Amino acid sequence: MKTTAKLLLTMMLLPLAVNSKAQEASPLPEAREAMARYEYSRAIELLDKALESAKEASEIRDLSLQKARCLKRMLHYDAAAETLASVMTPGALDVEVAGELADCHVSSGRLADALGLYSILGMQHPDNLYFSIQKASLLFKVNDFQGCAEEGRAICARDSIPSVLSLVGASLLKMGQVDSSLTYYRKSLRLNPSNPNTVVSISNILLGKKDYDSTVSLTKDFLERNPDNLGVVQILGVAYYLKDDQDAAYEVFKQLRKDGDDSYGTMYYSGLNALALNRFEVAQDCFESAWETDSSDVRLAVNYGVSLARDIQLRRKNGVMINNTDRAIRLFGKAEEMAEPDHELMYKIHNGLGQLYFMRQDTKAALPHYLAAYEHNPKDNALLVSIGYCHRLNKDYKTALRYYEKYLSVSKEGTKNHNFAKEEVNFIKSELHMLE
Repeated sequence: MKTTAKLLLTMMLLPLAVNSKAQEASPLPEAREAMARYEYSRAIELLDKALESAKEASEIRDLSLQKARCLKRMLHYDAAAETLASVMTPGALDVEVAGELADCHVSSGRLADALGLYSILGMQHPDNLYFSIQKASLLFKVNDFQGCAEEGRAICARDSIPSVLSLVGASLLKMGQVDSSLTYYRKSLRLNPSNPNTVVSISNILLGKKDYDSTVSLTKDFLERNPDNLGVVQILGVAYYLKDDQDAAYEVFKQLRKDGDDSYGTMYYSGLNALALNRFEVAQDCFESAWETDSSDVRLAVNYGVSLARDIQLRRKNGVMINNTDRAIRLFGKAEEMAEPDHELMYKIHNGLGQLYFMRQDTKAALPHYLAAYEHNPKDNALLVSIGYCHRLNKDYKTALRYYEKYLSVSKEGTKNHNFAKEEVNFIKSELHMLE
């Protein structure tokens, strides 16, 4: 009886023992369940366990592929690459393993290694568009723009893919082939008219060509279908500003600010636009916001200073009487420290400082800045009047006379400055006559 009971107990426990051994022998079902639950760390542990007992090369390959994919999901690209490299056979390229390895190299920044693999894969499988697309993308990333354009054109001859057309356009632009670049970007936009990046790329080319009307037309057409794209709205505002349609630009930038766009570009161009319209308080507020974002842009410092210098009125702000003069002088000083040799910027800086010191009736301080401004921009003949006037107030009559006469020789009769200079010449000559 005891023997029979013992036998029955053994038979009942046997399936459990067999099942336990089966689980120990094959952890793959549990690994797949872990992957299905996105528990990749657990899946990697189980796949490692499976690899310890794997004997067949094909089984080791399949397990290693699964492990590498889990490692990639956990952003362990180098470990994934090592796993894949361990199952690659010299002289025989496994397409699936090589493709996964190339992808690991891209993710870890080893672009040259990735490019080499995709090039080999492309040669072995010339009809595989995916390998060609990856190769073209990598050629652009390693700055081989000629190679990227050639590879991209070959792809487009087989299949018109908008992103590849744009990639060719970007490569041609990098090589200075602006018109050809524009052609490819336009082809891309025709196939995918809702892509804002393509609109931005085309717009930047058109702005560079000073074709402001086409830029306005392109962006307005896009915004009719996609009205909430801030990047394209910004370009529309810039196009209006550069076109010198300042009222239209003001409405665009005002709406952007109302919608909460306080990005550097929007605030900087809002300031330039407001400055062009002599809306000095708006310009100052916009420049101040841009300055808080980035105080390293010398052009911002100059234009911010100009907005303060031109706004000579005293006013209350938050209950406090403010005077812009000192702030403007500091900004111009900061800009002068930052500026590299740039005649346009240096002209604005010194002209602004000259005006500020002149408004303070400090003609001795204003004079060297007016002289410097004229040196950087001798086309601004009005500076000759300012320089002459400073000399006259400093009682250097002969030098003042020389500058006034130089101005009268190039100015237009009947203008306000011309008439003022003539009156000054008469005054100085009578003063010099009396001194004799």
